[in-house]
Amino acid sequence: MALPAFTNVSKNPFATKECIDILNYRIEQEEYSSRLYHAMSLWLNDNGYIHAHKVWQTDADGEMVHAGWAKTFLLDMGVMPKVPSLKEPPQSFAGLPDIIRKSFDHEVMVTKQCNDLAVQALKQGNHLLYQLAIKFLNEQQEEMGKVQTLVDQLETFGTDKIALRLFDHELKEK
Repeated sequence: MALPAFTNVSKNPFATKECIDILNYRIEQEEYSSRLYHAMSLWLNDNGYIHAHKVWQTDADGEMVHAGWAKTFLLDMGVMPKVPSLKEPPQSFAGLPDIIRKSFDHEVMVTKQCNDLAVQALKQGNHLLYQLAIKFLNEQQEEMGKVQTLVDQLETFGTDKIALRLFDHELKEK
């Protein structure tokens, strides 16, 4: 016995092409962020920054959770998310200060992208998408605060070997 075909199944009106495109882009960017922070974590581990390595690995894992937010949203709208191909992140860094500065710059870029997501959601009148954008922006506020503190500590206490050793040890608490 054949199952009856579904008729009158309409596409979810909140899953516009623009919404789908911007969320697939968000997935790509969050997964790239994860790979970038994972590469930083590996470099830190390889160069003796044991506690910093754990902080960046935690951040790498968190970025995959954020990608999952966009995937879940798309799936809830009846849309299959894309599995993106990703460019290779840098594999070598000049040191912990370089990683902190690059992390700061990266978080600024991601925050701008999440702000653009909110603007697009409002422009489309898609308040479901806007709620997701606010979730991303709340996360970015936390991330910007964490990395800003690291930048401030570098500027205050310096980057000599002893300061960096103490800095790494302090990261054990984070």
